Amino acid sequence: MLARLRSYRPGGRVAVRLVVVVALVSIATGVVAILTDPVSEAAGALGDVQAAAEFSGTVVGFALLVAAWGMRRGYRIASVAAAALVCLAAVHGVVQFRLASIPLVVLSLGGLAVLVLTSDRFTRSSALGPTQLGALVAIVGVCCYGTAGAYTLRAQFDELHTVADAVYFTLVTASTVGYGDIHPTTATARLFAVSLVVLGPTTVGVAVGSLFGPAIETRLSRTGRRATAYRSRDRSRDGARVVVLGVDERTARFVDRLAERARVTVVTSDERGAKRLLEGVETVETVDGDPTETRVLERARLEACDAVLVTATGDIDPAAASSAARAVTDARLVLLGGPDAAADLGADAIVDPEAVVVDAIVRATRGEADQSSSAASHSG
Repeated sequence: MLARLRSYRPGGRVAVRLVVVVALVSIATGVVAILTDPVSEAAGALGDVQAAAEFSGTVVGFALLVAAWGMRRGYRIASVAAAALVCLAAVHGVVQFRLASIPLVVLSLGGLAVLVLTSDRFTRSSALGPTQLGALVAIVGVCCYGTAGAYTLRAQFDELHTVADAVYFTLVTASTVGYGDIHPTTATARLFAVSLVVLGPTTVGVAVGSLFGPAIETRLSRTGRRATAYRSRDRSRDGARVVVLGVDERTARFVDRLAERARVTVVTSDERGAKRLLEGVETVETVDGDPTETRVLERARLEACDAVLVTATGDIDPAAASSAARAVTDARLVLLGGPDAAADLGADAIVDPEAVVVDAIVRATRGEADQSSSAASHSG
């Protein structure tokens, strides 16, 4: 029974698509909530929460779209964020208390179940550097500084009474929007507001550059390398180049035969074991490193290859390796694995060696084998 349920487990693409659907429904439900009245309107603090949920539901929807993009890239943190946001979307649907919110609640609960079942599909790490962490800390610091300062000086501001008012004033002032509904009435409060105007945009600008600058530079550099590789490939067609991610005793035989027809590079975390398995095959280049790390794949010049062969039975996680390879190259991606290999790993083709051999034997015994199959069977 458990094996049957496991076989029905949804794939990563299903999870991404479902998150996108929940995001769009959350945005639509938020818009409907703004334009319509609830079935039962709450009073007091609960009424304020209900009113806030009408607007924040659309924000959750857009945040889910960002999380879906990260999941499409295979990031684990995006999957975790999507699970949290889906829960928040369900809460919004309940708090909004409208008939139009029922589909959002149902889809959110179903999406949460799918995200839990597919959590192991998203394994790509997203480590932030010291500069990026510093940028995030700076943004949080400015928000805390503005909120604490405004609330402390609330007696010197007009229409500022609560912490929520202080947060609102901080965001509006730091973003230089300045609606003017909350304004300082003393010299001290004005100086504080000026400091917030100076610190806010400066910190946000530097933080955005620090957070997204490296990603943009990496993308541009990768695009340039791909263009150079394609031009070089067009000028010199001295055989296809194949990069193999992971190798074991079974896949070593295929690498040996593949090296006779193409230039092969093997990426493995066990370089010594790979050299032992490929002993005598001098034309194969080995790159030592984790095949699921982008930097290792770039060192193996994955962007300049014609095809990528991922083994599902070697020393790597095929889902992580496939995701990392897709982030580096647009070359053909072939997954080498058994019948249990997931079909949603983004591979262009999935090959089961045992099934190929069995099929060739059946065809040969029934007299259906073509000339190439007969030659292969005779050659052993």
